[in-house]
Amino acid sequence: MVILISGASGSGKSSYAEARLLSLKTEKKFYIATAKIFDDEMKERVRRHQVMRAGKGFITIEKQTNLGAINLPSNSSVLIEALTTWLANEIFDNDPAGAAERIKNDFQILKAKCKNLILVSDDIFSDGVIYDEATEFYIRTLAELVIQFVAEADEVVECVAGLPINLKVL
Repeated sequence: MVILISGASGSGKSSYAEARLLSLKTEKKFYIATAKIFDDEMKERVRRHQVMRAGKGFITIEKQTNLGAINLPSNSSVLIEALTTWLANEIFDNDPAGAAERIKNDFQILKAKCKNLILVSDDIFSDGVIYDEATEFYIRTLAELVIQFVAEADEVVECVAGLPINLKVL
């Protein structure tokens, strides 16, 4: 099963994703954290997420790119936090033009390896601002990925003000 959870910053999507992960009936539950700590603000954000998931029984894997290379048991559930950070890592650490294809390939590999895959993504499409070329490339690439993953997902949930809204349930 694939579940895509989206929402704005502070919408409750991470808490909801963790609760969904905990509700799944599998032996092992993995939390793939894609964040890189590059400043104090990100350090604090990562710390908050670590406190949120402490003691919940997740096996945390810190990996920023090449997620398909992670060895996972077939009867496992995996939460990826988050597509937006993963994409930024792929763009800035590797060839930007190939970022979407690398993520699509890794997604297919992970989907085949585990029983359940939860993917968290930020909704960054609503501000109406025109950005520089590099940022516009990032936004277009994220939109392409989200559209594909929504099509493949069994469930799609948008979190708004802490409330999960089911957009797709198979």
